[in-house]
Amino acid sequence: MRAVERVSPAISVCIAVRDRPELLVKSIRSVLAGSFSDFEIVVVDDGSAVPVRDGLAEVGLLADRRIRVVRQQPTGISAARNAALRVARGTVVTVLDSDDELAPDGLARIHAFLAQTGARWVYTDYEELVGGSARTIRLPSYPDPRRMLWSVLTRPRLPFKHSGMTIDRELLLQLGGYDEQMSIKVDVELVLRALSSGVHLHRLDQPVVRFHRHSGSISRRRLAGLAAWRKMVKKYTRPRVPGLALCIVAVRGVSEIGKWLVTVAGR
Repeated sequence: MRAVERVSPAISVCIAVRDRPELLVKSIRSVLAGSFSDFEIVVVDDGSAVPVRDGLAEVGLLADRRIRVVRQQPTGISAARNAALRVARGTVVTVLDSDDELAPDGLARIHAFLAQTGARWVYTDYEELVGGSARTIRLPSYPDPRRMLWSVLTRPRLPFKHSGMTIDRELLLQLGGYDEQMSIKVDVELVLRALSSGVHLHRLDQPVVRFHRHSGSISRRRLAGLAAWRKMVKKYTRPRVPGLALCIVAVRGVSEIGKWLVTVAGR
């Protein structure tokens, strides 16, 4: 009897990008070089000046049928990630920022962890690279969604990294995907929405992503994120507690300004 060909991969690695051709090639090659093979890569080109498809074709990457490219008009990171989600075929989706790289055994570790735990949402430790130095960032684990929600709202450094996060595709669709009304902190809003819905995020205590910190990172827009934080705090805290939302907004404001000053100082 002829074997049935697998139609859907186990993992869809989803990358949203605009105008980062060299970094994108490194990111894709890191996935292709990994030890895990049952995946696809979905790249959404959010209106790059030079189409992503042209750049990938130039270096021979489009010959790999596991790579699929979708191009759209520049509509923002949320819409781009939702576009990737709509066309993804994997049981789970692994988010990868276009300037990050996966560790050689990253997908293999994620797949093994999913099989072992039955988790539907996983976040991982990561390696941070600044200039010529690297360090592993260890993230906290939480026993329940509520405790993690409050940690996301109040902890100076976010207790998760979105790049490398792996989510059951059907669960993400049920939650409504990414909020396209937000232009920044879209990953934070999605996590808060999941936690407030009772979704338990499981931590894989191994670094899966190599995060390159540089001046072009969207996360550097500290001051622009304050309005987004105010909106999220108001939505995801209990309004019956007097002054609570205001206190949390103040904490987030101090945190964002502090990080901005560190960036200005060149650290």
